[in-house]
Amino acid sequence: MACRVLVALLPVVALLVAPVRPSAPVVAIVAAGSVLWAVLPELAAGPVVLLSVMAWWALAVPDPVRPSILVAAAALLSAHVAGLLAAYAPARAAIDLRLVRTWLGRGLLAFVPAPVLFLAVVGLDGSPDPPLMWPLALAALALITLTIGLLLREQPARPSPQGRARSVDSTRS
Repeated sequence: MACRVLVALLPVVALLVAPVRPSAPVVAIVAAGSVLWAVLPELAAGPVVLLSVMAWWALAVPDPVRPSILVAAAALLSAHVAGLLAAYAPARAAIDLRLVRTWLGRGLLAFVPAPVLFLAVVGLDGSPDPPLMWPLALAALALITLTIGLLLREQPARPSPQGRARSVDSTRS
């Protein structure tokens, strides 16, 4: 139930921390989509809500390079993780603690680049772009993503040789 409350609230928080105040219709649309996402987390309402908030930030905030962008990023990422967890079970069912730990760890790892990139953008603000900066940044991001994916990959369970022999024997009978 807590996950669903977070799903309903965090996208609106991501809007309200912006330096520019969103209009009432924008807040109402995001709030309605967030509530729909909280009630039916398995629907595509979640990505639509998250993309709507990101699009609003991109279009409505003239200078988003402020610390509040980190709060918005954390709110959207947390809403995403809460939505994933909410989709695993009915509203009143308990979610497995190992699953919660796994997704919280993944969420924290996914947030790590945000403050680093924020500081890089603040540090580079106003300086001319070196010619290879964007290709190198894209390559670094791809390498980081690949490394994290490989580190977090779940290993397939391998049956023991005795278990394999039993399953072969059981098919013969």
